[in-house]
Parts: sequence; structure tokens; C-alpha cells
Amino acid sequence: MQNILPKTGSIKDKVVAEDLLAERKNLNFDQLELTNFVFGGEENYKNYQEWTKILESDPILHNHHEFYEFTREEQIEHNLQKVKRMYEIDKKKYFQDYSEGYFQWYYYIFKGISPYGLHSTMFVSCIDCLSDDEQRAKWLHMAKDFKMLGCYAQTELGHGSNVTGVETTATFDKQTDEIIINTPTITATKFWPGELGKLTNFAMVYANLISNGKNYGVQPFLVQIRDFENHQPVQGVEIGDIGSKFGFNGKDNGFIIFNNLRIPRGNMLQRFSELDREGNFKVKGNQKALFSVMLMGRVQLINFSSFGLHWALLVGTRYAAVRRQFANQEGDKLERKLLDYQTHMMKYGPFLAYSIAFRFAVTDLIKMHKKLLAGLVNNDFGNLELLHHITSGYKSVFTTLSYDAIDEIRQSCGGAGFLSWSSLPSLQQDFAPNTTFEGDNTVMLQQAARLIMKNVTLVMKGKKPHEFFAHLELIKDLPVANKTLSSVSEVLELEYLDLALATRAAFKIRFFMEKYMTTEATENEKLNSLLAIDILPMVKAHVMYTTFRHFRQGIESNGFKCENLKKHFRNLCRLYALNELTQDNQSLYECGFFTQGTMKIISQGLKQLLQEIRPHMIPLVESLRIPDSILVSSIGNSYGDIYETQLEWAKGSRLNKSTTIKGFKELILPIVNGKL
Repeated sequence: MQNILPKTGSIKDKVVAEDLLAERKNLNFDQLELTNFVFGGEENYKNYQEWTKILESDPILHNHHEFYEFTREEQIEHNLQKVKRMYEIDKKKYFQDYSEGYFQWYYYIFKGISPYGLHSTMFVSCIDCLSDDEQRAKWLHMAKDFKMLGCYAQTELGHGSNVTGVETTATFDKQTDEIIINTPTITATKFWPGELGKLTNFAMVYANLISNGKNYGVQPFLVQIRDFENHQPVQGVEIGDIGSKFGFNGKDNGFIIFNNLRIPRGNMLQRFSELDREGNFKVKGNQKALFSVMLMGRVQLINFSSFGLHWALLVGTRYAAVRRQFANQEGDKLERKLLDYQTHMMKYGPFLAYSIAFRFAVTDLIKMHKKLLAGLVNNDFGNLELLHHITSGYKSVFTTLSYDAIDEIRQSCGGAGFLSWSSLPSLQQDFAPNTTFEGDNTVMLQQAARLIMKNVTLVMKGKKPHEFFAHLELIKDLPVANKTLSSVSEVLELEYLDLALATRAAFKIRFFMEKYMTTEATENEKLNSLLAIDILPMVKAHVMYTTFRHFRQGIESNGFKCENLKKHFRNLCRLYALNELTQDNQSLYECGFFTQGTMKIISQGLKQLLQEIRPHMIPLVESLRIPDSILVSSIGNSYGDIYETQLEWAKGSRLNKSTTIKGFKELILPIVNGKL
């Protein structure tokens, strides 16, 4: 028996699915206010709309689904054409005078990976932040105008997250006033830098400065690697692309080996250090500033964790609002929407809460990073240690959670999500390296632990910790008195949820510190061999609490005008907390904060929130107003067209250009016909 389905959408006929229209009618808040927020501000969203108009009106810039079947070479060439076209349209606006910031046109309108994204961020930022005034005046305009194309060459074959272990050498030759760049071992080969293999003519090389027989540690050097005229490698380098990867295949990641390549002494970036004609090295500021550019990279990864997760939710939630499966609704032969299954909402509801929580966190983080960059000009490094802690922890936790969520959203869309046409596989594959970029996520958690331990030591000495670590004062009050809950309304109080998450973090931190203080071993042994696995859960609990704090405080401090929007925010904030407490609550039982029956009430509260949020899922998720021209999805488009376009794109697939596949007639047909 055939079930009658509501009218589905059609991109071709410009018809929106009835189910999607019905979902949109539940909008009860100022969606534009939320849109501006999820895009990182009203100005960012206006810029995005401008970029979209340019893209949609230009045949070269226009995105199309054929991209999903492109080879690596075709993806790179396709996006090189887009870079050239944007340069032709307005080179002054989009290149020469463009301020990189945290929301770049080339990351948000390209299908696939921008071929020069790292040039425009990491390479240009190095010149801008680490060069002295003379160097900056000489190089910055060349880099922004694409006359100097650069990459950020820090990672080596044998050293990634361990920057201090970099082996590449830069030896000063006093006789010629030059610096000689060398790759002394196979593990010193620069390996992974984006844009290096084929596309750039300069590299920002991080290498050990050796002068007058002394090693002064890792410094940045501007190194020309290809000829300006013919783009051929200069003498003294061996260079190429590293090959195909799990994802991110539209990016040219390369390797380079240096063999006595000479550069002028003045090509060492000298805002924070200096090498004079006699080879004397002088520090002019905090040497940690040399790695401040990595902070920019981490901030951007944290930023895109929210955006990327929300992007996947936009596709998945639209599909789940239109796709119906199994006629199991009481008194109705109509099949049930995927989004109406509690199990589906148990995935998507918390994912939306995490996406919005990450957005509140990165909003505060960007403000802190801007303040740091402004201070660097005057050698003010006041927030550097704290920002290193935050970006290390948040980058690790946010990218891991977002990647896992994108994968689960893809799985929840069944076979339709597994198809490249859905856009989810490419999103997942291109997001995948974010868990490794700018530091392995486990190492990042270990680095974030240092400042936690430092502030715990202050608390144990009776001193005040930094305000960011105020929750560590709870350590003094553990174990806590029993907190018995009697109703769901109690568990939904934000103050209670704040205390629960803060207590969970404080208990895990105290648990680790007690082990650390009583274990008889060297610090190295304790942190790397004996107690290493205890570090990770304590840092994650700390990050999840401070993220909740950003969320809770940000609802009131960001000046939102729409009361209904703030109501939705509070519910999502509650959902974030309850999901966290559902997944990890053992510590709260151990310290006495939870008692028998607590989780039963938390479960009831979580289910109640899912019911309250369910009618508003489409209006909330669609606040990320990514047009179909950028989304390019057979199941997540704005029409709710989940069948017609999917079939049309399948019919037009490359393999269907002929009735058989190459090799079949020659290799298999003879077997079928008994001729072999």
C-alpha cells in the first residue's frame, strides 16, 4: 500500500516542500539578529551577502555539483580560476586593501578549499606581526597584492606539534653577510605546509638560528623558493606536493628540502629579535610572540568549528524535516518525519546547543585576541599566556566535538548523506584536518593543563587565581554537601547547572593535582608517563565549563534585543549542560554533588527541553543563511528537494556518460560470453 506524502520540494520548479514551509511557520524570534550573531557580527553577514551576489552572478565563480566528482588537479585549477576572477573583479578590495580578520571571503564562498587561504592568513600575518617597520613596508604590500606568494613552513617530517624540536638550520655566514638554510636530516624536511608544493614562490621558514657557533633557537625567515618569472624552484631546494590525503585534497600540501640555500641576513624577521652584521643576536621582546601567528590559526579553527557544525546541521535538519520513514504515528497512515523521532532530536538538539555555545565562546575569544594583537605592537604580551591556554584547550575540544558531530549528522542522513551530492562527505573530509592543524589535539590539552596547574597552586597557597579560573576556588570546598533535587524545574535552573559543571571540573582537577603532588617521580615522568591520561579529562571538563560560562553570560552581555531569542538561547544553554552531565557525571557522584535519583530528573529535564526546542529547530538552524549557491546540496537545499535533484545529479554523473565503464568490454565481457 502506498502512503500519501506531503508535497516535496523542487529546485527545478522553484517549489518548497510543504513540510519545510510548515516548519518555517514556527519562527517566533528575530531570525536576522541570530543570523548576524552566528556569522560573527552584522558586518560579516553583510559582507557574506555581497560575496554571494558576486558569486551567483559570475559563471566562473558559480559553484556547481560537478565539483564533487573533480580530481585533485581539477579542484585546484577550478579554484585558481576563482582566485583570478576575484582579482579581476576588484583586486584593491579583495586583495591589496583586504583585512584578513576572522571571516575571510575565500573560506566561506569557495566550494572545496581555497588554494591561497594560508598565504592570505598565516604568511601575511607573519609579515604583518613579526617584521620590523622596514621589512613590513617592503614586503606586506607585495604579499597582499599576490606579487609575493607565500606559505607557512614550520611543520617538518619529524616534528609537528613540537615546535621547539624543529631541526632546519639557518646558519649566519659573517663573511658574506648571508644566512644559509639547510635540511640536515630527513626528519628536518618541511612537510605539510599548505600552498608549498606547487603554488608559492616564498616560504616563511621556521629554523634554528646559528650564529658564531651558538644556536639561538627557532626564528622565522623569509625564503624565496621559486623564480618570479618562470616559477621554477631556485637552486638549493627540492620541492613538491606530498600526495593524496584523507580529505582536503583541493589543497596543495608540500614538502621542501634545503641544500645550502643562501638568503640575505635581513630576511630574518626582526620585530622581536635582531641579528647584526657581526652575528650578535639580541632579543627585543617576548620570544613567545614568534608563535603568536599560530594563535591566529587556532582562533580561526575554533571559529570554523561553530560554523562547520552549524553548516552540517543545516543540511541534516532540513533533510530530517522533509524525509519521512515508517507509518507509526497514532491514527495516521502518514509516515513520521525523521526529526519527530526522539532519537533524532537527541542527536540534533545537543549539536545545535554546542554550535551556539562555541559561537558565544569564540565571540569572547576574538575580543581577547584583538586586544593581544594590539598590544604586540607595543611589546605588551599581557594576555599571551592566557590566550595560549584558551586556544589550545578550545581548539582541541571544539574541533574534535565538531568533527564527530558532522560525521554523526552524515550517518543520520542514511545513504543520502553518504552521497557526495549531499555536501556532507566533502564537508567532513575538509574539516577533518582541523583536529590536527596547529597542534595535535591531545598535545593541545596537555599544553592547556599548564595554566590550570599554575592557578591551582595559587589556590592551594590561599591566593586568588586569575578570574578566568575562578571556579578553581571550589577545590577548597570539596567534597560538597549533598544537593538533592526534587523537580525538573530545579535541574533547569542555570545557576544550578553552572555549579554542577564547575564542580565537575574542580573535582577532576583536584583529583589530578592530588595524584600529581603525591606521586614520587620527576615532573617529566609524571606528566608524560604516569599521569598523562588523567590530564585529558580534567582539561576537557574545564573547557566544557568555561564554554558554558561564555554561553550563559553572553546571553545577557551581547545586547540581544529579542526576548524570544534569549529564551531559545537559555533553553539551548540548559540543553548543553544537561547533555554534558548525562555523558559525564561520575565525578559528581564521587564528590557528593549528585545523589540517588539525580540522573532520573536530569533525564526528564533533557527530554522536556528536546520537546520545547523541536518546533523551532528549522528556524533556529536556518539562521545560518547559507544560500543554495554555496551549500550545493541535493538534500539540504532551501526547497526541501530531497528526491528530484538527487536523482537528476545521479543521472548526470560522470560514469553515466556512457552505457558501460571503460575496461568492461575488454576484460569482463569475454568471460560472460564464454570466450575466455
